[in-house]
Amino acid sequence: MTRLKPPSLAERYAQASTSAERDRFYGNETRRTELTPARRTGRPPSTVWVTVPILRTRGWTDAAIREFLPRPERHYSNPHVKGRSPMPIWNARTVGRIEATGEWQRWLARSLARRNTTLRDLADSIRERAFRHRFEAADSAIAHYRDAQHRSG
Repeated sequence: MTRLKPPSLAERYAQASTSAERDRFYGNETRRTELTPARRTGRPPSTVWVTVPILRTRGWTDAAIREFLPRPERHYSNPHVKGRSPMPIWNARTVGRIEATGEWQRWLARSLARRNTTLRDLADSIRERAFRHRFEAADSAIAHYRDAQHRSG
């Protein structure tokens, strides 16, 4: 008779349905600071944070992150492997404002041509459902701030 193995921490984390449940696994509930949600103004909340994997899916490279983005606005403890260095994160507003600049758009067009890919190809490469959900939330927030910058600038 074989015994069922209890689920690993990673499996339990993947099955957690809310961020509060996921935070409990890694003890992030005391370290994570969340801003109060924005009033219903038709804009996304300012608490949408963008990670390096999300940036890469939007066409960013490590060199572009160093060149265009300021220092990370926060660091978040790595939820995937305990003990690893914290992950740098940026506010969607910061990323959206940078993506609205002509300099960024010219760089992105040259970079995509050099890599022989498109943003659609990069977005279609997402296989994991949870990451796709985070990517779409960040994408809509960034698009909102990028478009707001175009309208005002």
